[in-house]
Amino acid sequence: MSFEDRIDRFCASHPEAPRDLILASRLLLRTARLLRTHIDRALAPFELDLQQYLAISMLATDEAQPTLPSELGLTLDATRTQMTRLMDGLEARGLVRRNASAQDRRATELVLTAAGHRLLERAAPAVHAAYAEAWQPLGDNGLGTATRALNRLHKNLLALEP
Repeated sequence: MSFEDRIDRFCASHPEAPRDLILASRLLLRTARLLRTHIDRALAPFELDLQQYLAISMLATDEAQPTLPSELGLTLDATRTQMTRLMDGLEARGLVRRNASAQDRRATELVLTAAGHRLLERAAPAVHAAYAEAWQPLGDNGLGTATRALNRLHKNLLALEP
């Protein structure tokens, strides 16, 4: 039975349930999971996943200024524990280096290594192609419309945060 059929069954027994809102929400969540899996497959030859790729790509853009793990965690929507594991793995592979902060001895700064830069240069085209392949059915106009709609949804959800 499809997830849509299950939603319909639920809504039949709960007439007050907002079927279209439930369906749109489930589709968004399922689509996000499928998109992440699609990009992870594109990154597999580089032994990276999307979270690792995003971390090294963000560190590459931050080279002129120190990057704190907490700042990068906010950008990646990652908890402190997730960031520690992520950086441990990237550091073990020689892609990221942790340095003590010159401004605050208690703080750690993250730096992308030369090996991290080289890997990013090789992996980025595969990720860009995966993005293009995933969004291709929408076309340029559809992509713009979807981006605006997702941005409005994102802003509304941010405003609803406690």
